[in-house]
Amino acid sequence: MKEIALFSVALLLGGCAYGIVDRSNEVRNAETLATCYVTVKPAFLYEARCADLDASGFGGSTFCTGIQGFDPAPYEVDHHTHHYEYPKSWAAYLDAKNTWDETLFKKLLFEKQRSIIAPVNVGTTLDITGVYEYPRGETGRVLILKAILTSGEFNGTEVELPSRGGFSDAGPDWVRQWTYRPDQGIELSSEYLEPCDNQPVDNRVK
Repeated sequence: MKEIALFSVALLLGGCAYGIVDRSNEVRNAETLATCYVTVKPAFLYEARCADLDASGFGGSTFCTGIQGFDPAPYEVDHHTHHYEYPKSWAAYLDAKNTWDETLFKKLLFEKQRSIIAPVNVGTTLDITGVYEYPRGETGRVLILKAILTSGEFNGTEVELPSRGGFSDAGPDWVRQWTYRPDQGIELSSEYLEPCDNQPVDNRVK
C-alpha cells in the first residue's frame, strides 16, 4: 500500500502523464469521425514511428505506416520559419533514395534504415478512426489521430497523422493542436487535408 501511495505522489510531483485516453466515442468528436477528408497535395506513405496504443500506462512508440506531404511549405514554430528539406515528388525521391532516407529517417542503433513506401495521389480520401490523448512523460498527454485511407491503391491502409506531440520524425504537422481540447474541436492542416465536401467528386481518387 505504501509503495502505491509513493508511486502516486511521484507521478503528481513529476508531472508525468499516465494512461492512454480514448476519446473516439465521445459525442463531441462524432462529426470529425463522420467526416470524409481528401488529400490536397502529393503525399507519401513511409515507415514511421507512431504511438503504441497497446503500450503500458506511460506509452511508447512502435513502427507503423505514416503519411506525409512532398515539398511542404515553410512552416512557423515559435516565430521561427522552418524550411523543410523534402523531395518535391516521388520521382525526385527515387533519384536519390538512399540520401533522402538517411536525411528524413534517423536510424537508431541496431535499427534498419527506414524509407518511403509509396506515393499517395492528390484526391485520395481518408476517414479519421481514432482520437487519443497519449502520455508523453513530462510533456503531459498529447493529441494523436489515427486514420484509414478509403480510396486509391492503398485503400484500407491505417496511418497516424503527423501531430505536434506525436512520435513522427518526418516533417510538419497535419494535426494543429498539441493537446486535446474538447471545446475547440479537432483542427487539421488545410495544406494537406480538406473535407471531401469542399472538393469536386471528379478530383477524388477512386
